[in-house]
Amino acid sequence: MDSRGSEVAADLTSTLFDAPGAAAATRLSAVDTVRARILLAVEHALITPGTKLPRTPLIASGLEVSEITARRALESLVEDGVLVRRRGRGGGTFVSDSPPQLQDSSVVAYRADEQAIHRLIDQRSLMESAIVFAAAQTATPAQCAVLDSFLDRSEAAESWLEHHLPDREFHLYCAEMSGLPETATYAAYYEALTRYYVPYPMDRMSNSRCEHRALVAAFRANDPAAAVRVTRQHVDALRREMFFGLSRPAAAAGDSRS
Repeated sequence: MDSRGSEVAADLTSTLFDAPGAAAATRLSAVDTVRARILLAVEHALITPGTKLPRTPLIASGLEVSEITARRALESLVEDGVLVRRRGRGGGTFVSDSPPQLQDSSVVAYRADEQAIHRLIDQRSLMESAIVFAAAQTATPAQCAVLDSFLDRSEAAESWLEHHLPDREFHLYCAEMSGLPETATYAAYYEALTRYYVPYPMDRMSNSRCEHRALVAAFRANDPAAAVRVTRQHVDALRREMFFGLSRPAAAAGDSRS
């Protein structure tokens, strides 16, 4: 994001999230945001017991934090028994076979932001509809080839953490293609929403990839109406696929962390 985008992002924090109780997650430390995102993925069985986590640099890159932040978050989850370290060949960091149900303050903060997240999804839907409508009118074969390259990288990803970066580049490049002056504001809203994403199984990403391919096809056909239809479907799916739209496991007694 350029300097204007950074300024917009700073303004966004103080305007979009100024209602009492909104954006509780913005008050969390970087370590706690990583804790929340991993814990939510574990709670909803998006990362299942016994799963080996990717290496710390990839976690840091995918969640857009520093390696030391990711390492501290993982260490805290090991201390809480959610994750375990195993040494030797095939070792690494794994989800515990029986992870405890923590009443974690970071997760509580994320869940408290449900209304704010819905507002971000609404705004993203409106903004992306305008963006793809404009982009589809002037899209060139060369631009579509760039989008294809992002999708190729996404489809080659072995984990959501690897998928997230080319996916982000795809959406921001669509905004650049549009030539609209509001793209910096869109980028700020997009980045604010991605802070609430949690790691997802790759086998659940096929619909998203198909929608991206359909969007590029609409661009190649210079069909704005088709581009908007695909985009609205793609963004609306977030209401079902983000953590608040997923079924939650039965409540169980566990440790608390404040």
